[in-house]
Amino acid sequence: MSDINNYESRLWRLLEEKKLADLSQFHQRGFFDEVPLYSRASDVDFLPDNENEANGVLLRFALKYLKSVVAHEPHRTGYVAAITVWSFSDSPIIPNLFIWCGAPRELKKKLALKAVATPFGKRLKKLVPRLIAGDQLEVLEQTSTVPDAIRVFIAPARAPYRGFVTLDRFRRPARASK
Repeated sequence: MSDINNYESRLWRLLEEKKLADLSQFHQRGFFDEVPLYSRASDVDFLPDNENEANGVLLRFALKYLKSVVAHEPHRTGYVAAITVWSFSDSPIIPNLFIWCGAPRELKKKLALKAVATPFGKRLKKLVPRLIAGDQLEVLEQTSTVPDAIRVFIAPARAPYRGFVTLDRFRRPARASK
């Protein structure tokens, strides 16, 4: 078994332990959460020692998991799903599954995304295309939720079905500099 398959197998077992393998739980009307895919460094101590390699394994697995969650049940309206990574979780990164299953206008009031501009966001954006071949993903960031922290959102750039809401919907124009 290749290293990547071994890593992904162990990460999937971790999701099962954390009760995240039942994808139907992320499709209940009104559901909203941002769930870390692991909570302790010891959960992923089997990953490569090289930080870039470990981050690549984690993000690749998280994006495959996101794809499975999104495909599990198409919605007619109002379904947002993304992988998020906070800047204070970078050794190795902690991918989170972000789900909103409700009216997008309510989320739009709370979420203000913008083009990646921070070093942390740029580092993740540079890594993403090398992980999943063929999938077009959008990478945006939010800097307003927690002071001095950046949250990077990664999600499909195109809606896989009519009710899926892409991150573009939550993009705010950049402020003009004076």
